[in-house]
Amino acid sequence: MEFLHIFWAKKGWKVCASTSPDFELGEAQGLDTALRVRLPEFNLPLSNMSSQPVVVRKWYCPFMFINEGIKTLKDKMGKSIYYEMTLEQKWEQIFSCENDYSYGNTVVVDAVVQVEVVTVSGREAQIDDRNAADRLVWFRSSSNVGQQSSVALSLAIVERMKWEQERAGWVGGNERHVTVKRVEEFGGIGGWKKFGCYVLVERFVLKRLHGSLVLNYDFKHTDQIRYIWE
Repeated sequence: MEFLHIFWAKKGWKVCASTSPDFELGEAQGLDTALRVRLPEFNLPLSNMSSQPVVVRKWYCPFMFINEGIKTLKDKMGKSIYYEMTLEQKWEQIFSCENDYSYGNTVVVDAVVQVEVVTVSGREAQIDDRNAADRLVWFRSSSNVGQQSSVALSLAIVERMKWEQERAGWVGGNERHVTVKRVEEFGGIGGWKKFGCYVLVERFVLKRLHGSLVLNYDFKHTDQIRYIWE
């Protein structure tokens, strides 16, 4: 079982808490490095916008590192004492085209990829990291009718996520959009009708212990590109 290796210590702090009778953690084996390096199988049809996700890591985060807008300690513990975090991999389509006989044997891929995407309540969230004083990064989303959802992660967790991604080759920095532009040539026999370009996505999935989703945090690796010709 793996826990997030971040500890807080400050003179004068005192924490008192009780455990829930229903509190139970499943097994978390940590990072499967061999599986992560292998990458997901790439055998999907072009009609699929993405492949099935593969879980390559699982661990738990104590509730004090996540803020769902709940003020009291008792209410926070009632929501979820621990949160489950998994790291998934999948392939996601970023460009496609059909052969109208003007392409010949080459296709020019020209796609703008948002390399860092967070979703809360199923909607894309804005990242608000301006309030560094409380060491939290807030993610806020809004529906078409104005309903708002927000959740905050400890800055330490967000930094750990990005460190994990950067050591796997992800390039983000201050740019959240990257242009993928290249020329690909068909090397098969008999021509082609459809073409698709896919990028590797690594997704952190944060859930409460009873299984409900809190947020998804996607990192798109534009250094890992695959193609399908049909």
